[in-house]
Amino acid sequence: MIPGGELLAVKLVKCKNAVSPSKLPGLDWAVNPYRGCEHGCAYCYVQDLTRFSLGSTWGETVEVKANFAKQLKKELGKRVSGVYGIGTVTDPYQPAEARYELTRNCLQILKRFGASVSILTKSDLVLRDLDILSSWAGAEVGISLACVDEGVSSILEPRAPAPIRRLGALSKLVDAGIDTYLMAAPIVPELSDSEKMIHQLVDQVASVGVKKIMWDRYNPRPFADARMVSRFPHIEISDLHSPRDPFGFKMRCAMEYACSERGIVLLDAF
Repeated sequence: MIPGGELLAVKLVKCKNAVSPSKLPGLDWAVNPYRGCEHGCAYCYVQDLTRFSLGSTWGETVEVKANFAKQLKKELGKRVSGVYGIGTVTDPYQPAEARYELTRNCLQILKRFGASVSILTKSDLVLRDLDILSSWAGAEVGISLACVDEGVSSILEPRAPAPIRRLGALSKLVDAGIDTYLMAAPIVPELSDSEKMIHQLVDQVASVGVKKIMWDRYNPRPFADARMVSRFPHIEISDLHSPRDPFGFKMRCAMEYACSERGIVLLDAF
């Protein structure tokens, strides 16, 4: 349960735009049917970037863009080329998606227009849409998982599916022939950065047939820092702000070694 709040406020809103330019590597456009995220991950820096839901616990409020699919269809009439990133600042398969199906509707439209998509999620709910994704050559799916320890994950990502469910989703996506990768992020100092934990993560991902891992370390931001130290009292803010090198270099070396042993391609997220 997210510390400080048990109730989730879901608000239906209308959006003016469904597609926006993306600055993320490999993505030309960003598609985010929701604002805010029910998963309530401690490390998420979206609130720091967007200032959404200030004054309340991160993860308690989500906006559902009720007209999103209609707006997307309208905008796709003007542009199709490029890769559309689904869920660049919110999880497109957070629990609200089971009810509202905005992401599913968007995928149907994007596929109809012949677009290429790259989906990133923490949820095995993405398996619901295998009927759309399995026959789509232009679709890529990434499952985010930074730590396979169930206890740590339940505090770090309180409303996200457990690691074992995400590993199961990776396996089924691979079996369905979908271009699939693991997003190993964020690797957090003093929490999931040991060589043992990194090798454990890579081992379990390799066992389900994944051949590509993208990784990144924790991105320190004020609101994210505050959540991290409140949920993990043994961590100091100074730990989270460790210099990216040599710390980041050592972490990447451990990840690269683990991946090379198992024939997995390692990519840097940023």
